[in-house]
Amino acid sequence: MKRSKIMALSLALLLLAGCGGGRSSSTASATDMAASSYAAGGWTETAAENGLPAAPESAKGAQADSPVYRNAGAKLIRRAELCIQTTEFDQTAAALDQLVVDCGGYYESASVYGGSYRNVNGRRSGEYVVRIPAEKFTQFQSSAGGLGYVTSGTESSEDVGEQYYDAESRLKTQRTKQERLLSLLEKADNMEDIISLENALSEVEYQIEQYSSQLNRYDALISYSTFTIYLDEVVKVTEEVGETASLGQKMAAGLAASGEGLVQGFQDLLVWFSYHIFGVVFLAAAVSVVVIAGRRLVKKKLIAKKKQDGEE
Repeated sequence: MKRSKIMALSLALLLLAGCGGGRSSSTASATDMAASSYAAGGWTETAAENGLPAAPESAKGAQADSPVYRNAGAKLIRRAELCIQTTEFDQTAAALDQLVVDCGGYYESASVYGGSYRNVNGRRSGEYVVRIPAEKFTQFQSSAGGLGYVTSGTESSEDVGEQYYDAESRLKTQRTKQERLLSLLEKADNMEDIISLENALSEVEYQIEQYSSQLNRYDALISYSTFTIYLDEVVKVTEEVGETASLGQKMAAGLAASGEGLVQGFQDLLVWFSYHIFGVVFLAAAVSVVVIAGRRLVKKKLIAKKKQDGEE
């Protein structure tokens, strides 16, 4: 009975020491020192001395990719969006496929809209979410800009270093608790103590799974950047004269646009006529019949009136 009480007291102290999955001061200090080493301009020996993992190769490569990202220890999640116009949708989509392969990436999702069996010439648009290795970010971005006319583009990065190191520290604490609980469970000979220890182990294992999943998700987002590509099929790419253009350039662009609009309007009229030719012919025939009948009726009335006037 005395041994059971000692076991229960040990368990209570253990749970109290790690309550809430918090980190100890020594672990927090080591992690904070590692994070400070990152922020100071790169991974130093401080992290290794405190038993923390070194910066992943993907993170290091990502920083060599662009002079803007020089901090080798930053846990950056990079994203970008590109809106691209093209007059050759199929060829551009195929070129995008090849570019993704060349950069070692993959499609997270891909959707194409427009065009159908009954409207094979309809304008199409595509939305592609592409995952590209972080070290190939700039290469893919610059190459994707050559697929067509880029109408807009955005780029963003998020440093999740604080959340990452916090989850890493908490995971380490939970694993330490797991080892101690397993050690106590081996020595337990009372059913009540065994049940209590197993319940505590279940909770610790759940926390370990949660923190491991969180770190794996961060690692995936950090090592592979996310690109969202919007691809639009157009008859002519949108190239407008900027506000800084001269008056002559603006007038020339206006005249060119007017000419193109006139030609396009005439073409649209011909297309409309081709789709409605039978209706137009039927309508013209109906109008002709009405006009002819009206003329004959008017003529008969005039003849009848002349006869009436002659009799008088």
